[in-house]
Amino acid sequence: MKTGKLPEHTFKRAVLNPIWYRNRDFEFRAAVGHDGAVIGDMVTSMSTTAFYYEGNELYALQNALNNIIAAGGKPYGIAVAVLLPEHSEEAVLRKITGNISKKAALYEIEILAGHTELVPTVSLPTITITAYGSVLWNNRHKEVTEDMDIVMTKWTGLYGGAILADLKKDELIGRYPRSYIETAAEYINYTSLMPELAVIQAFINEHPKDIYAAHDVSNGGVFGALWQMLSACNIGAECRIRDILMKQEIIEICEYFDINPYMLNGQGSILMILKDGTELVEMMHEAHIEAAVIGKTQSGSDRKVLVGDEERFLVPPKGDALNVVFYGQKMPV
Repeated sequence: MKTGKLPEHTFKRAVLNPIWYRNRDFEFRAAVGHDGAVIGDMVTSMSTTAFYYEGNELYALQNALNNIIAAGGKPYGIAVAVLLPEHSEEAVLRKITGNISKKAALYEIEILAGHTELVPTVSLPTITITAYGSVLWNNRHKEVTEDMDIVMTKWTGLYGGAILADLKKDELIGRYPRSYIETAAEYINYTSLMPELAVIQAFINEHPKDIYAAHDVSNGGVFGALWQMLSACNIGAECRIRDILMKQEIIEICEYFDINPYMLNGQGSILMILKDGTELVEMMHEAHIEAAVIGKTQSGSDRKVLVGDEERFLVPPKGDALNVVFYGQKMPV
């Protein structure tokens, strides 16, 4: 198997199919397109560091919290597992736990439990975050019908573009002005869905049942997230490439590395399905969060993206464009 997130067919065959026991009371659980699990009034989700760089523990934290929000919850606590290589310095551990603690405190998230160990089976620090939240609204994938709006917040390739700008800065500065790349690197500050959560909470207070489904945009980019969310809803869609929000700096970085920005990790963005997404988009704008209706659901199973007059079809996600840059993997066109 290749480095990165499992392909959907492998995930179904090797992870979902071997699950023997399922409690019938749990309707939202491990499945394609599900960002977490709902147990009574609690939502839980887990995330781990994708690849190593200094500060990557915050990726795991943000991703776990974002999954809670996409699963319909409001996060309130986390459990942290840190595995370090043998003979690691205490300063390394202090920095990891300090970064997590500061960010969690900023979001008023409590660290509930954890585990820390030095083990011979890891060569680099590996951090896993399990997040917990209270239910705000329920994903109702089975109730999604045709002609519903698909709303997206922020812009495509958000996290991936920021990380490439940071970790590949010296290379990129040979092509672009330093200020341009530094601006792109600052987008890492937008990779949390906590700002969206405040708007979503205000929206559902007025419209308790108007959000039918959601999915965070992370590994696999917006195309991957669209496929997974629509698969969970068992429905087709037609989206317009011109309506998917984008930052010019991220476009330029993707062109430099010859990768598809729509298949680049977009942590910090969320997709939602509503009957009418206009009011939610307006509320996001009032909160200074970029958002747009990018398409509509359709009957059948075709998941189309309109690129000008050309019609293209989404396919199951087969990795993330970051893997092309860091691991030399090939991605489908």
